[in-house]
Parts: sequence; structure tokens; C-alpha cells
Amino acid sequence: MAGAMIRKLWNWIKRLAAYDGASIDRPNGGWRPATGRAPEEIDKPERQLLIDRGRDLERNSDIIIGALEAILRNSVGNQGIIPQAHVLKAGGQDDEKRNDAIEELWKQWTRQENCDIAGVSTFAELQALVLRRRIVDGEVFVRKIWLKSSKENPFPLRLQVMEPDQLDKTITEYSGRKVYDGIEVDEYLRPVGYWFRPDPMDQAGDSVRIDAQEVIHLWSRKRASQIHGVSELAPIMQRAKDSKEYLDAELMAARIAACFAIFIRRDNPGGMVGRADKDADGRPVQEIAPGMIAYLAQGETPVEARPDHPNGNSKDFLALQQRLVGAGTGQSYEVTSRDMSQVNYSSARQGHLEDRKTYGIFQQYMVDHFCRLIWESFVESVVLSGALKVSDFHGKRERYVSARWIRPGWEWVDPLKEVRASSEALQIGATTLEEVCGSKGLDWQEVLRQRAREQKYAEELGVKLGELPPQELSADEKEE
Repeated sequence: MAGAMIRKLWNWIKRLAAYDGASIDRPNGGWRPATGRAPEEIDKPERQLLIDRGRDLERNSDIIIGALEAILRNSVGNQGIIPQAHVLKAGGQDDEKRNDAIEELWKQWTRQENCDIAGVSTFAELQALVLRRRIVDGEVFVRKIWLKSSKENPFPLRLQVMEPDQLDKTITEYSGRKVYDGIEVDEYLRPVGYWFRPDPMDQAGDSVRIDAQEVIHLWSRKRASQIHGVSELAPIMQRAKDSKEYLDAELMAARIAACFAIFIRRDNPGGMVGRADKDADGRPVQEIAPGMIAYLAQGETPVEARPDHPNGNSKDFLALQQRLVGAGTGQSYEVTSRDMSQVNYSSARQGHLEDRKTYGIFQQYMVDHFCRLIWESFVESVVLSGALKVSDFHGKRERYVSARWIRPGWEWVDPLKEVRASSEALQIGATTLEEVCGSKGLDWQEVLRQRAREQKYAEELGVKLGELPPQELSADEKEE
């Protein structure tokens, strides 16, 4: 009796946690997550399993495909993130001549035959590829390869995209430094080298060490001591898989429910002759087919299957699942499902603004961790090859690699209202033409140049281009 009372008292004390989340009562008693230092916790076989499952969902789950394509479509788009050279003269004015020369070389280099070592993807397509792999695989590597320059090849820089599968996970130490699944780090966990197998299909071949300065590692850091990335689909993998299997089961049940079969029982014992229980090949009939007629022997009784399908709640259930998958990727249900049936202007605009913040994070990541590094290496490469004539580059490197970035923009939900808002903001100085044009993925300087060309041509034709007078909002617009 005393022992039982002591155990009861001890269990009551254990439930008195300062935080409800730390309670170890009956509902939470089995909640014992694994813990440990990030490299030890993440660098496990589970990371490869997450990669494999993520790739499977990327191929076969329409929910994941919708969420993934929405990120790529809005973060990178079909043109990619485009640099605008920003070299300044001594007086602070834009060096237009030099900027135009750099940008013209950049346009040539971004072709697939000049930027991709495999000669397959343009630079915009490489941006989409590395962002996709960062999300699905958790990490991706881009190696900078330097070729010998010549008059026929003024662009010595090439890029090679490498997947985490190519990392040599057998090496654990090199020159006194730790190597975690192919990533060699110093005492501060700073990568100093990467160990890759040249052939991703040959896991038994010798690996090659590549200095960290020649490799761009794209991944999302969640913990201070983390070294490898983890698939960003991990939190929603199970939900996406369950939704796919649920939908497959519903479709199969609906197909069965659509089958109408007639079972005939004959009292004549000789009725076994001609009994339709075998197919044309003499095999027993084991499937229900639409319009099937099956003859039963005496004593056999058919049991009718009544699947109540299609299920009227399926649509709501799948919509909820897709909404949660969208939330897991930082997106709204409408943008991942392309279902706009339940939104009005205000809710669509609010959701669009929230989605833009998500895409803005991806865009800024791409600029800071990929595009900027490639741009600086590109400018350096064309200077070294002589394609760009700069005598003081090494003494003023930062001046010549400076650039602004034009990100893919978005169309307005209501163009008329947005134009009026932008016009008023410009008039009171609350925004700039660069910001307005940049929100649509346009270069404000090119917009002005094109506008000047149009005005000049209109004057030559005797056509006057004017501004539309401001208009008042209608009663319906004011109510919205």
C-alpha cells in the first residue's frame, strides 16, 4: 500500500512541470524526441531517406508538385533573377558605358553553352534547378570550374551542379580536421573542403577534394551547429503521401461502385455447365467488371458490396490537406491549388501579399548565396580573359563587381487600383520609380529609355502621348 502511494505521489510530482510542453503525464509520457548536437543528429541515414522520399513525392504527388512549382514560378520565373551592373564613376555618377559592356557580356555568358559545364541549362534555368534541389533534397552544390580562355572562348567560367549523393560519406578525417558526410570543417564548423565522387553512379570510385572557395553550398540552416541541409519537404511528406493514398483509395472505391454486376443462381444441379466463372483463358473470374453477369452454383449466395462512393466529404478533406501542405511551405491554399473560387478582391490581395513575402525570402536567399557569388566570379573571369578591359580591377574590385538585382515581379490583383496607389505614392515621395518597376520585375532605367523612344517616335508621326486624368472610384469600388 505504501509503495503504491509513493508511486502515485511521484507521478503527481512529475506532472508539475513549469512548462506544459515539458509535462510527462500520461498523454505525453511517450513523447521522447531524439536530441543531440546537430551534425550528430542530422548526419544519419534518415537524411538520405528523406531525400529519396522527397524525390518520389516530387515525381508523383500533385499536391507537392503544385506547391513546388508555385515557389519556382514566383521566386525565379522564366527569366530568373537578373543583375544590373552598378559601376560608378569617381564623381558618383553611373558609368553607363562600362555597365552596358558588362551586361552585354553577361547576356552572352548566361547562354547554356557558356555557363553550364554540361551545356544544357541557361543561367535562369540553373537558378530554378538549384532552388528546386535545395527544397527537395535539402541541399545542392555548385562547383565553379575554370577553363583556359582564348579568343574562341572569352568566358572561362563554367558551373557544375552537384547533388548530395555525390558526397563521399566514408571519409571522417583529413589533416586533423573532421569530415561530416563529405564536408570537411575547421574548429568553427566552417567548411574548408568538399569530398565528391566524380561519378555519382560509381559509389566505389575514388573521391576528389575540392576547396571550399570553388564550391557554393546552398542549404537552409536551422541550427547553429548544423552542417548539412535537410529536405524542406520533411514536415509535410507524410501528409502529402497520406493525401495521395486517400485519393487513390477513393478513386478505386468509386470505380468499384460504378460496376454493376448480375449474379444468377440456377436450381438445376446440372447448371454447372456453362457457368461463367472463368475468363476466356480458363482462369477463375476474380474481378468485378461493369455489366458483368456471373452464374453461381447451387448453394452459392452472392454478397453485395455497397461502397458508398464517391464520398461527399472527400473534397473538403483534400482541400484541408492541401491547405496544410501550402502552409508548410509558407504559401496560401489558393496559390498552390489554383482554386480561386472562395476569394474576393480583399482576401485575394491579402493572400497575395503574404505569399510575396515568402517568395521574397527565397529571392533574397538566391541573390545573397548564389547569384551575387556567380556575378562576382563572372566579372573577374571576363577581366582575366581580356573580354572586359579594366586596368585597375584588382585594386578596386568592389567597384567593378557592384550590381543591383532585378527580381521577378508579380502582376497586380486589380491593376487600376494599384496604378493609382503607386502614382499617389510617387507624387508624395513615399516610393521610387525603381521600387515600382522592380515590383513587376522591370528595370526602371530601361522603362524610361523605352518610354523616350516611344515619345520620340510618336512625335515623328504627329501623335501626342498624354496622361489620363485622375478618376474617382466608383461606388462599388469604394464598398470593396
